[in-house]
Amino acid sequence: MKRPAELLMFGFLAVVLALAGIAAYSYFSPQWQKVPNRVEAGFKADRINILLIGVGGDTHPGEGKDLADAIMLVSLQPSTRRVALMSLPRDFYLPMDEHGMHRLNAAHAFGGPAYLMTIVERTFGQPVHAYARIDFRAFREVIDVIGGVDIYVQRAFYDYLFKDGFRAGWQHMNGARALRYVRYRYVMDSAEGNGFGRDLRQQQVLEAVRDKIAKMPAHDVLKLVNVARSVGNHTDTNLTATQIADLYSLFRNTSRADIRNISLKKYTEVVMVTTPGDTGDAVRPWKNDYTPLRRVAAEAFNGRDPVVMRDEIRVNEIAGATVAKQ
Repeated sequence: MKRPAELLMFGFLAVVLALAGIAAYSYFSPQWQKVPNRVEAGFKADRINILLIGVGGDTHPGEGKDLADAIMLVSLQPSTRRVALMSLPRDFYLPMDEHGMHRLNAAHAFGGPAYLMTIVERTFGQPVHAYARIDFRAFREVIDVIGGVDIYVQRAFYDYLFKDGFRAGWQHMNGARALRYVRYRYVMDSAEGNGFGRDLRQQQVLEAVRDKIAKMPAHDVLKLVNVARSVGNHTDTNLTATQIADLYSLFRNTSRADIRNISLKKYTEVVMVTTPGDTGDAVRPWKNDYTPLRRVAAEAFNGRDPVVMRDEIRVNEIAGATVAKQ
C-alpha cells in the first residue's frame, strides 16, 4: 500500500504543513497500528505530546542509518494554541531494559518509534501520544520544494570533521545546506560545538520552514504533494489524516511568541563513557537527578521565555529580526 503523502513532515512540520491538500493522498499501512496512538487522550488532557524523530536513512554515512539523529518532543496545548519545542539530547545515556546502558538514539535502533517513545516517557514523565519520523533525504527535498529557507546564523562556526562552516548573518539555505546547518557539531571553541547548540539550530530551521509554508499561496502548497510522493518511503507517522487536519487547523496561526524553545543543557552534564565499543562523550542529568528534567517537561507551558543558557541562541529573538529584515 502507498505511504501517506502527508508523511513528509519533520519536526514541527508534523502539525503545521499544508496538510489539507496532502492528506487527500493518504493510505494507511497496518504496521503503523503497532505504535499506540493516544492523541484523543492528549486532547482530553489539553496537552498533546508528539515525538519527532530524524533518522539518517539510506543516505547516512557509516552504520548509523537506524539511530535517531534528532529527537524532539513537541507539546501542543489546544486550549491556548501554544507550542513548546523541547529537544532531547541524542547522547542522553540511560538504562534500556535488557539492552543495558545506551544513548537515547539507540532506542530507535532497538525497537523503532514505539520503544523510543517508551524510553522518553519513562525518562521525562510525560506521555507520548504519537510520533512522526523523517530521514535526511526527505528533509532535504521538503526544503527544496518550498524554495529553501532564510536562516540567521547568530555566530560563525566551522566543523572540522566535515571541513565546512557558516558565516554569521542571514543566509538562504537549500535542503542540503540546511541539513548541514542542523547536523554540524564538531566545532572548536564555540557553544555551537556540542549537541545542544545543534538541537536549537534544528528548532530554528523547523520554525523557518513552518513560517515559509504559512506564507505560501495555496497553489504552491500543492507542490508538497508531489515531493511527498517521491519521499513516501522515507517518512512515516502514526497520526491519522483526521488528527493531522485537526491539529493543522488549531495551530496553523500560532504566533512566534506562542512557541517556546527548550534546551536541556542547564539540567545536564557531559560525561565520558568508557564501555568497550561505546566510548566517547555522553549526557546525563546533573548529579544524576532526573527531577529537574521532569519538572521542565511538566511545566513547558508555565511561561513564555525560552529555557536556554546564556551562551545558547534564542530562536524566537532571531526570528523576530526577520520582520525588520523584510
